[in-house]
Amino acid sequence: MDKSNGFWAVLAGLGALVVIVAIALLQFDGAADVVSVTTAAGTVIGTVVGAFFGVATGQEGRKQAEEGRKEAEIAKEKAQLALVQVAAAAQPDSPAAKAAVEAIG
Repeated sequence: MDKSNGFWAVLAGLGALVVIVAIALLQFDGAADVVSVTTAAGTVIGTVVGAFFGVATGQEGRKQAEEGRKEAEIAKEKAQLALVQVAAAAQPDSPAAKAAVEAIG
């Protein structure tokens, strides 16, 4: 996740909340009404910003898992190639050749 995207998401959420509070202060006379509107808006905005970070974190984790899978696949292919080379270089009936052939599958 790009850190600047997270910054802008938080800044947009705070900006929206400030605008909502200002409108609520102008619209309502009672403190209870202003608090109710501000709390409801803060809850929704906090949920949306939190979801943004959750999705971004999940995407980063998926990316890292995919890179790990690719590295493991490359290591597996290298190991199989080494086993083929061992099997090819060993005597046909030797234990090393048999073990290499069995390991290759």
